[in-house]
Amino acid sequence: MEKLSRLVQEFALIEGACEVGISTLQTLEGGPPSSDLTYVLPEAQSAVTYAVAIDLEPVPDYLMKKERLALEKAFVRANVLASGIALHLANYLKQKGYPSVPVAANNVFRPPSPENPSDYIADLYYPDIAHRYLAVRSGVGHMGLSGNLLTKKQGAAVILGTTVTSADLLPTPPLPVEENYCDECRLCMASCVAGFMSPREKTSISLGGAGVTYSKRRNYGRCDLVCSGYTGLHSSGKWSTWSPGRFAVPASDDELRLAHEHMQSAHEKWPASEGGRYFYFTDDKLRVSCANCQLVCCPDKEERKARYDMLTQSGVILLNSDGSREAVSPEDAKKRFASMPISRKALYEDIEKMSKIF
Repeated sequence: MEKLSRLVQEFALIEGACEVGISTLQTLEGGPPSSDLTYVLPEAQSAVTYAVAIDLEPVPDYLMKKERLALEKAFVRANVLASGIALHLANYLKQKGYPSVPVAANNVFRPPSPENPSDYIADLYYPDIAHRYLAVRSGVGHMGLSGNLLTKKQGAAVILGTTVTSADLLPTPPLPVEENYCDECRLCMASCVAGFMSPREKTSISLGGAGVTYSKRRNYGRCDLVCSGYTGLHSSGKWSTWSPGRFAVPASDDELRLAHEHMQSAHEKWPASEGGRYFYFTDDKLRVSCANCQLVCCPDKEERKARYDMLTQSGVILLNSDGSREAVSPEDAKKRFASMPISRKALYEDIEKMSKIF
């Protein structure tokens, strides 16, 4: 097992990972249900988890609202590579005689259950396996205040993947706590239009006796409205994500479901922009328009602040009739919206709340 443990780590790195680690049933003991390896493989003994770097070259232009598509393509490539490594490594281990299962990088969720019978999409954002728990326990990176996995060189701009196996591999240790670059600067929270992270409460879990703490996440419906691209205007009205949606994220979680239905219906009527990907819960393509908490967070504190400034000084996005997305000043956006027919305004904002935004 010592040799195989070394080989599987090298395998992931050769295939394109930038960091890799191994967790086991023992090192994950006591963790949340999404860290239970036997959910995807009853005979599981261990898991190989790794990070794939997102290309950082498009990040400045993306944050400054100069160019969107290059960053979306970088996200797609990293996700496909992370999922592909999981498949290749699972096949490698199976052919060595160890039943193994690839866990896709993203967008695989557990179905409704007696414990969670809801059919609201945001209530079903519960993964088959939460890569980040395995990654932090096996030394792939540290947990940031945001709840994102932070790697030493790449920061939060990574995509995670996992192969779960019956092989009894040797676990790798978590990284030293004192090496975690997260200083709780809270720029991740400041970059989040959805208010997804609690500014006061934290979540603490234990993984095989190792404690992990991060900000408590609020209802996933908040993140869904913004990360799906349905809305993106910051409450200040001074900047936005790449979404032209200007709907307010409800203060009450009880209103999120109706807000989702309303915004999704409006989104389907928008002029089609370039790019986009398909997700199982809609036949309407969704476009990368946020990920700000991932992209702003990086090891260098000055660069982190510079990225945040790029974002908050980038203006707001309007969607033209030809589908192009244009960044304009908040003042110009207000003027242009004022000249639009009510029927067109209603596709992007709550008309009655417009004056409150400004």
